[in-house]
Amino acid sequence: MEVGLLMVFQNFMDGMTDREAYERDIHLASLAEPLGFDTLGGVEHHFSNYAMAPDNMQFLSYMAAKTERIKLLTGAVILPWWESPLRIAEKMILLDHLSKGRAQFGIGRGLARMEYETFGIDMDEARDRFNESAELIIESLETGVMEGNGKFFKQARTEIRPRPYASFEGRFYSVAMSSDSVPVVAELGAQMMSFAQKPWEEMVDHFQSYRDLFMKHHNRPAPPPVCVDFLACDESGERAEALAREHMANYYVTVMNHYDMAGDHFRNMKGYGDYADNAVILAETGLEDAANNFVDINTWGTPQQILEKLEARGKFLGDFDLTIQVSYGGMSPENAEKSMRLFAKEVLPEIQSWKRQAEAAE
Repeated sequence: MEVGLLMVFQNFMDGMTDREAYERDIHLASLAEPLGFDTLGGVEHHFSNYAMAPDNMQFLSYMAAKTERIKLLTGAVILPWWESPLRIAEKMILLDHLSKGRAQFGIGRGLARMEYETFGIDMDEARDRFNESAELIIESLETGVMEGNGKFFKQARTEIRPRPYASFEGRFYSVAMSSDSVPVVAELGAQMMSFAQKPWEEMVDHFQSYRDLFMKHHNRPAPPPVCVDFLACDESGERAEALAREHMANYYVTVMNHYDMAGDHFRNMKGYGDYADNAVILAETGLEDAANNFVDINTWGTPQQILEKLEARGKFLGDFDLTIQVSYGGMSPENAEKSMRLFAKEVLPEIQSWKRQAEAAE
């Protein structure tokens, strides 16, 4: 299992200045490599304190100069929000040069109506824009040349300079939260990323569908899907649960608000049917119970409890990689760092060894 750290840059309820929020999360990001994480990533979001992360490629370029070994993942670049796929390809190739081949290209479709509307992009076009942009960028990252004449993106044949540092094969990820996205991610040949959204036991078909379709399209096994969790780790199970019940629930409420998850707008949007169904479930469950359910599916507890939960998850999901988020929902900087350090000391070496043990057994 490879383990990553994903930075969100949330300023929950504007509890501090944006400058303080960035100083907090840059400090935590700087700990990822010395503590032994395999990957450091950043999200892309705009225009609110939900996640103040307008350009994860710029953030990772900064971190490239601060690190030597750790892989640097865009988790994710939201393709429909970028008017020029060429600019994305340029920035990713430059990041790869600056990091000497450590860039990992993760992409997503985006879900927040507010962000789409502010950019002036019709959310009903999201799937088609994503597909068209992804095809152009993936090819150009390998060839160093982009050319296209699609419905949304027209690009005269252009050579990208600097030319690609190396192939991005095996360094390509895509978020797949809905059943609509799984076939697209599998066909693209990307490593699937899925954020915690329902009990992991209920995600078995989601993961298996990805694996089956990946094999169908590429005639080889899919790479391990990536589970993206929130973390609360403490020597005391009671303290860990208290942190999780407060801050993960806080974060869940911001998710509901940012994405307007209870709204009915998903019903008539192409490719967002699963979210329309989830809005109905949310209305039936109620926000408080839904928040507690969200806490239950994430990663919290003592180091031993966390190891047991992850081991149990692997028994029904199969092999997976893990990415955690430690700074969210008003979690204090001190608690976030303490949780991260304890996880890195007591949990990280063990779960990283699982991959080595599996490879040795083959």
